[in-house]
Amino acid sequence: MSSLGSGIPLFKMKLAETGHVRDVKKIIARITGLPSCLNGQLVDFGEGVRGIVMGFDRDDVLILVLGDESKLRIGKEVTGINEPFAIPVGEKCIGRMINALGEAVDGKQMLITETRRPVLRDSPGITDRSPVDRYLHSGTKVIDVFVPLGKGQRQLIIGDRMTGKTVVAVDAILNQKGKDVVCIYCCIGKAMSALEKVVSVLNEQGALEYTIVMLALDNAPAGEQYLLPYAAASMGDHFAENGKDVLVVFDDLTKHAWAYRQLSLLLERPPGREAYPGDIFYVHTQLMERAGRYCEKKGGGSMS
Repeated sequence: MSSLGSGIPLFKMKLAETGHVRDVKKIIARITGLPSCLNGQLVDFGEGVRGIVMGFDRDDVLILVLGDESKLRIGKEVTGINEPFAIPVGEKCIGRMINALGEAVDGKQMLITETRRPVLRDSPGITDRSPVDRYLHSGTKVIDVFVPLGKGQRQLIIGDRMTGKTVVAVDAILNQKGKDVVCIYCCIGKAMSALEKVVSVLNEQGALEYTIVMLALDNAPAGEQYLLPYAAASMGDHFAENGKDVLVVFDDLTKHAWAYRQLSLLLERPPGREAYPGDIFYVHTQLMERAGRYCEKKGGGSMS
């Protein structure tokens, strides 16, 4: 395209909203400006630091910082990015250890895939689903006999500390060997020693050939611990929409609730029942509703 037939190419104009950092409180930045930003949208602080819009108050935008918050200064310019926060997904992720930001943390080569999926997305609608009518064998006979699981079902494992909840979940992953099921082990807020035990068992039994380990350990920022289950669900969505059966293990959602409580306090949202934010039930429901079995038009896969 040229200007008035002169043969001189026109420069493409790119519009972007900008704002400025007003305050930084640990991993939450308060921004002035960005009048058209939406919840879940990305913003760029520069120097390799990004953030996600987490909420609004009367005058400011509240941003969850992804990266080194020590690089932020009051008055620093912020640019809105007109896209949601997304992570790489695909077959190349199988057998890898990935954090909440979609980065490989297993010391191997950088994770590069052709497809990326938004982390914070809506669950499938009713018309996109099919009845749950196929069994998912857990490998624990008592469970398979008395409370058999379906592919696409949501199941809570509840109990006191050291009662074997993780063992039941890991056994279910081991039992999917040779059954064309993609497994995702989502480790939230646990110690490195606990993760090492699980990974060593998966490796010894050859389960890493069909398993993706996603992690945000107890020393990870609360923001990453909050985002990790949604990132794992987006990873599972990709395989389910391509006709695969997926098993996702969240270990555990209590730590996720703790992380969300920390975020809520930094966002100045008052705690509610039992010192948890009142919307923690919505937060977990929003996550669980992403499981289910897809209809044939949507690939026919399932996520349990």
